[in-house]
Amino acid sequence: MFTVPTSPARQTFAARSQRAAALLLAVGLSLGSVFAVPNVQAAPAAKGALSPKDNALFVLRAGLKSVDFTARSMAYEGMAKDKGNKEARKILEDGIQDPQWTVRAGVVKGFLGLGDARWKQVVIDGLKLPVLNPMEVLPVLDDLGDKLAIDVLMLALADKEHDQHAKILTAIASRNRPYTAALFAAAVGHKEPLVATSAKKALVQLDPILHAPVLMAVAKAQSGNDEVAKLLADAGAEAETPVPLPHLAVLKPKDLALADRILVMRALHGDRTVAKPLLAVCLRAQGKEKLAALAAFKRVASKEESAGVKAILAQAPSPDVLFAVYEILARAGDRTFSKEAQALAESTDVEVRATGVFYLGWVGGAGRLKEMHGYLTDGVPGVRIAAARVLGYVASRVSIEPLKESIEAEADPSVRIELIKALTAIKDKAAYEQLMYFTREKDPEVRQLVVRALAESGEATVRAGLQNALQDNLPRIRAEAVRGFILSDVAKAVDVWKRSLKWLPRGFILELTRELNKTMEGFLELALLEPAR
Repeated sequence: MFTVPTSPARQTFAARSQRAAALLLAVGLSLGSVFAVPNVQAAPAAKGALSPKDNALFVLRAGLKSVDFTARSMAYEGMAKDKGNKEARKILEDGIQDPQWTVRAGVVKGFLGLGDARWKQVVIDGLKLPVLNPMEVLPVLDDLGDKLAIDVLMLALADKEHDQHAKILTAIASRNRPYTAALFAAAVGHKEPLVATSAKKALVQLDPILHAPVLMAVAKAQSGNDEVAKLLADAGAEAETPVPLPHLAVLKPKDLALADRILVMRALHGDRTVAKPLLAVCLRAQGKEKLAALAAFKRVASKEESAGVKAILAQAPSPDVLFAVYEILARAGDRTFSKEAQALAESTDVEVRATGVFYLGWVGGAGRLKEMHGYLTDGVPGVRIAAARVLGYVASRVSIEPLKESIEAEADPSVRIELIKALTAIKDKAAYEQLMYFTREKDPEVRQLVVRALAESGEATVRAGLQNALQDNLPRIRAEAVRGFILSDVAKAVDVWKRSLKWLPRGFILELTRELNKTMEGFLELALLEPAR
């Protein structure tokens, strides 16, 4: 046979073409082995073209053995499109054993699409697994109706074959979906003790700000249940800032002591509607309960209502109660006890002297500043505390130096705290410069007060103190520093805000939004752009 001579270049090209063809064939065979599925036949060799449905189902079956979890999940979910094929249910049944929850989530959706109730068990089994975080499982319920989601979660919580109940409830509360309130309300009153007990334990961990609708739903459903009322009161006590707690107003406990405690808590959180019934508690309570009621009453009572505490003076009150009564009267501007207060301030009974000093200083205002400065060196700690509180109330810059000297000389921690508090109340540059030295105090309450005062100052000179506070070991104090940068240094605040998103305490963004309103819009956008924590 006659052959045409070829050049070396052509021979090289031919060899490369053969190798390329062989490589493509090998890749094709390997892909066929990867996507091969037992009991699934290849696409039929029909005379005409495959229908779109048959072609789609063939592709889905090929994806069941994909190495990509999401691809496998979508393939299992797509089995619901093959409703008339019994083999689809068998394929989904095999998918239950897949080790990846991402894939089993597709199995759940496939069973749902086929109307097969086995989807519930797949979800429950996922929630029960100790090695699997319920937060990974719960999103599969988001596209269902609330009733279906609650039903399956109740089954998981009632299952006695695992010990993940608390973990499941914590995850449910953390995600705070629309069905969360109804679920907790139903779980707390559930007839199955395991469900009710688990829900009650989780109840006290709920944030009174983030989970306000949940607490309200439970309160309405269990308003007359004293055990639940106590738990709801405990949950309210966890609020770090005085915010309204409307769920407490719904409760109607039978136990009188518990009802009094709820009244006190409502007052501490700013509910002025309880002033009148709380006065009755102040009059009848004894010991620590009386002091707690008086402390709450002074926050909500009007001048007219405050006059009602005068009746306590006829009860031979203890020195602590006497101080609380005089404090309420002084804050209300009642000057009718000036003579009695003077006698107390000059008394040889050291336990009542602080009461007289406080009353005289508070109603006397700036006219008594010199006396109050002198009382800062009194030998009785209670008197020094009373003077410090008055100086914080008057908040005059002439008190900066006396307070500074007293802080340096004070050895009693409780008095030192009151002195620093007084200094934080004085809105003056000189006071802020002194406060800069206290951002590293041992007492966290003092550090937080100092940082908040620096934050609210708006002074450029305090930013070094705020920068120090960003290194604090307590997130709440670092958060106060973040607030300070937002208020006083917008240029740097953006960078500080972005870095703080990983550790800001729960509810703090909500607090800032409520406080700063429009200022927070841009910062919220940045928060939404950041990756999920």
